[in-house]
Amino acid sequence: MSDVPHSPGWWQAGDGRWYPPPPGLTDEMPARPPTPAPDHPPYAFDPTAQGPSTPLPPTPRPTRSRRSSLVIAGLAAMVVGVIILILGISIAVSDHATKTASSSDPKYQMAVEDLLDSELTNLVFIETFWDSYQSFHEEWLAATDAERPAIAERWFSDIDSQVAQFGVDLQQIEDDYANRSYEDGSVPDSIRDLAMNHYKTWQAWASQIVSIAHQWYGDRTSTLSLYGYVTEVQPGLDTNIETTFKALCATLSDTQPTDGSYTQTISDICQNS
Repeated sequence: MSDVPHSPGWWQAGDGRWYPPPPGLTDEMPARPPTPAPDHPPYAFDPTAQGPSTPLPPTPRPTRSRRSSLVIAGLAAMVVGVIILILGISIAVSDHATKTASSSDPKYQMAVEDLLDSELTNLVFIETFWDSYQSFHEEWLAATDAERPAIAERWFSDIDSQVAQFGVDLQQIEDDYANRSYEDGSVPDSIRDLAMNHYKTWQAWASQIVSIAHQWYGDRTSTLSLYGYVTEVQPGLDTNIETTFKALCATLSDTQPTDGSYTQTISDICQNS
């Protein structure tokens, strides 16, 4: 200590005397070691910086690879495809529902009952016709040559009357169907259209069967039965009836009420299809 300072760094205490600086505070003291770098990325704004700071440039966004874009696009297309498929199935189910008859629909009931009655008419006629042929054939085989022309003439007269009455019945059936008021495109309307087509094939059969029978009887070179002869000379007569009847029965099965209330009725109509 001293009454006066001897060099820079001396300091004066409260007693008025001067004291030398503590060790390590002289001009020869080493510089402070640098501050280590931070362990995190620099921020855009550094609150410890002196003076105005300059914002750091924005960090660039990672570039999406082409492969990732293709994968995402593929997944999006798949999702869209699934949605379209679901909508398509829903529309198909809805469309099928609109094409299915209701058991409480009086017009559907009317169409099916008309069909049941008309098919009964067809069945009675065809059984009567072939029964008469069988009876004629048995009688003709047992008769003498002198008796056979009269037997044939009587049989031709019988089938001519049968076919004529059948033609009247078919026309009445078609007229009844034509007079029904069914909405275009409805199930009863579809049934009626197919039924009318079916009965027109029956009319074609009836319009030719008597003529073919006469031809068969006069053809002494043929050993075929009448049924076999019809199949040989006019195969379309029977196959057309079969084809139109199967189409009619397929529609009945596809459009019947889902509660099964008409299952037995349709089976009765189509049992021979």
